[in-house]
Amino acid sequence: MARRSYIVLALESSCDDSCVALLDKFSPVKPPRIIDHFKKTLNSADLGGIVPTEAYKYHMSTISKLTNELLLKHNLNSKNPPDLICVTRGPGMSGSLSSSTEFAKGLSVAWNVPLVGVHHMLGHLLTAFLSKSNQPKLGPPNYPFLSLLCSGGHTMLVLSKSLIDHEIIINTNDIAVGDSLDKCARELGLYGNMLGKELEMFIDNFTPEEKEEFGHIDVDSKVSNKYNFTIKLPYLTPKHGQHGNNLKFSFAQFLSNILGYKKENKIDETTRKFIAFKTQEFIFDHMVDRINKSFKLHGNEFKSDGKFIGVKDFVCSGGVAANQTLRNKLSNNLKGDLIDTESLTFHFPDLALCTDNAVMIGLAGIEIFEKLKLKTDLSFTPIRKWPINELLKADGWIKVEDEEINRVNRVNTVCK
Repeated sequence: MARRSYIVLALESSCDDSCVALLDKFSPVKPPRIIDHFKKTLNSADLGGIVPTEAYKYHMSTISKLTNELLLKHNLNSKNPPDLICVTRGPGMSGSLSSSTEFAKGLSVAWNVPLVGVHHMLGHLLTAFLSKSNQPKLGPPNYPFLSLLCSGGHTMLVLSKSLIDHEIIINTNDIAVGDSLDKCARELGLYGNMLGKELEMFIDNFTPEEKEEFGHIDVDSKVSNKYNFTIKLPYLTPKHGQHGNNLKFSFAQFLSNILGYKKENKIDETTRKFIAFKTQEFIFDHMVDRINKSFKLHGNEFKSDGKFIGVKDFVCSGGVAANQTLRNKLSNNLKGDLIDTESLTFHFPDLALCTDNAVMIGLAGIEIFEKLKLKTDLSFTPIRKWPINELLKADGWIKVEDEEINRVNRVNTVCK
């Protein structure tokens, strides 16, 4: 009986996280087993946000050391190297990306193993194919499926028909949701390295009475609430009509809203809590509103174009997908009769795999290597902007011959 087993080293450094992982592709039909993964993050709290040059220097001093620690832990070296290397090629900050791509090239040459340059957002999209401890009985999504990819750098709703066939249904017209949450939290006086997470924790610590009170206060106009704070969903103002046909996300206005309020008002602690609560609620409500609008335009209802016919799975991944409030809003407000009158099955990756990690890069690289039979030429360079619907338009793809695939797979004959 034939047995396939090979070890994959994966590297990720597209932003401020230095990540490395080892995966065991033990089966041709099952997702890989996670052997181990390490992660270290640049502390940018005192910098007011991520500074590209500081992130580059951090990765240059971290990624190789982190990789060495992981390899030593699992007794992997030049005499017993991994069989495949996967590294994030883009999108991301060029300096951050280059720190791991150049390191990966060197390892590929030294060990004589193939290298796959991976699309960062494809990695996020495919995390739902790994087993989920919070949803242990839930299998992987089936194509076609929808993905809400939400992070500090990207926010988009993607329709995926195959590994390489992705259509961006909704994109942002300004900043990403994670960036908006971070900036709003900073303006409200929160401090930390992951301000979106700090905002969530801040709100979670409110008393049930505070949450109930804040939830019932109308913020349509200043006269309708004692805090004189107003906030509205983007694209639902009168100039956009009743439903707002612009199928885009927009998150910059939430920061502008807080900045405008601070110019005219002093913020005490109770007001700060109220603004934080309402801002997070409206940011996520905006996402739900736009997604439901896409269902009306593309679902299986009368007057739609039927683009979503057959979709039964919905994936939410990326750093912001770790937010429990967002998960609850999606689960409670996207189910219904908008797609084939059946409820959607929601897939939420484990929290550790929502934020940037190397496991997802290894998984995506394995899929590209095995199903597309592709690897990346060693002359490739990082791609700062790389639309997920142009996955194979990037230069440097090389067809992998069966001989190399068999060598990586380490096909052996096992006697019963």
